[in-house]
Amino acid sequence: MNKIIRPLFVFVVFVFWFSVYASNVQKTFLETLSEEKIKIESMFDQSYNIVYNMFSSSVWWFLSSLDYKWLVCLWVIDDTILLQEIQNDSKNLKIWFLNSYANIYADALDVEQKKRILQDTNVSLFPNWSDYEKEKNRILDSFNQLITGQNNLSNQFVTKYQWKINKFVADFEDYSQRNKTLLNSVSTQIQSILAIENAYKELTSDLLKYQMQLAWSWAKFFSKLNVLKKASISWLDIWFQYIIDRETRRYRILPNLEEELVQQKNYALWLYEMQFDEKTNFLLEKRYDNKEFTQITKEVQSFLTLYYPKSKMQCSLFLNSPWFLEEAASLLSKINSFNQSFSSNNTSWDIKSSQFQDAVMKRIPVVIQLQKDINKDFSDAVVQKRNHLLQLSRDKSQETDIPKQEQNVWLDISPTFKFTKPFTKWQYDSDIKILQKLLNKLWYYFDEIDGLYSVSTIQAVHKYQLSKWLLKWYEKRPETWWWMGPATRAKLNKDLLQ
Repeated sequence: MNKIIRPLFVFVVFVFWFSVYASNVQKTFLETLSEEKIKIESMFDQSYNIVYNMFSSSVWWFLSSLDYKWLVCLWVIDDTILLQEIQNDSKNLKIWFLNSYANIYADALDVEQKKRILQDTNVSLFPNWSDYEKEKNRILDSFNQLITGQNNLSNQFVTKYQWKINKFVADFEDYSQRNKTLLNSVSTQIQSILAIENAYKELTSDLLKYQMQLAWSWAKFFSKLNVLKKASISWLDIWFQYIIDRETRRYRILPNLEEELVQQKNYALWLYEMQFDEKTNFLLEKRYDNKEFTQITKEVQSFLTLYYPKSKMQCSLFLNSPWFLEEAASLLSKINSFNQSFSSNNTSWDIKSSQFQDAVMKRIPVVIQLQKDINKDFSDAVVQKRNHLLQLSRDKSQETDIPKQEQNVWLDISPTFKFTKPFTKWQYDSDIKILQKLLNKLWYYFDEIDGLYSVSTIQAVHKYQLSKWLLKWYEKRPETWWWMGPATRAKLNKDLLQ
């Protein structure tokens, strides 16, 4: 039994060792390529680091300096970014290597695949004059040639940019030494441009801070004002409801009176809120002269566009301009003067400042008067609605059926007539007859011409407003559709003339 087991064990060990050996050979071949690839990439990185360190120590210190801007401005050196050029070349070398490496690695994988097929099926896909070892050596030879070429390119990259950096620095120092007077002149003028740019940036920054703080103060101020508005609306609501209750108790025979008066109350409260907001939207004027600031902005932009477009100096323009320094000094003086005036007038931005207190005191009489006007309008509307419903009730009780006479809509109208006021629902006015005639002529109104701002008249006004695009900003506010505001009256007056 041992005679059979021992040879079998030796055979199994041999097969296992052979499979491990074969896999190690394959792994070693492909890993050789990968390891060498990593070395080449590391070599590129080292070359780039050598050049970058030289760039940092020799060039970087003056690329951002005025001296460099002078030379670019005077066209002594090109306005190119040397660091970007270094980075692009390094990247291109690495990309070219990776493309070549990808082709070699694909070839190596193909050779390994042919080897596996030969081992598994005993079918050789290698050319008659070649085998696995020859193909592997061929690939390694090609890869070694690639490595040699990349070493040379890496050395050339370092040598090329060492020369470029040294020449760049040498040219800079040589020109600077030989043209000190010119550079000093350019320096003075460049500093004038930069002074204007910095002063204007500082001014706009201060204005922005002021506006932000003022906006915050205004938010607190309008919050308090909103409390006043809500309180006054609440008071009006209670008072209007008292009037409604009183009227409905007195005239119980009018079943629709309460509904009509509630609608009028809602409209009156909305109108009061809208007028309240309109009268408090612009309580304070700006605390600086916006026209002066706008003019300064135009002059600064024009100046920088001419002499400093896109942060690049235009030496030829300001060196040949005899009035450049005077123009720059005048503009800088305007900016500084405006800034000083603005700063002195805006020392207090708090909501407790006298400016806000004055604004509140000025608004209180306006709010009181607004309440009185709304209250009077509502009271008048209550009387009109009540009388109208009473008249309808009397007409119904008479139960008469007298045919209406045909309307004559072509009565003479004075050429100087104009609509100058809006009308409220169920209001009677002789001007409403003219309105009804005009709307009848324009094919919007086809009811009786009675001088009453009735439902049919309101609907005709609404149709007219829609056809003239007068409700552009009020699509979601139907309670305003029939309101004859300034824009609607202007259109009606124009059509009246035609």
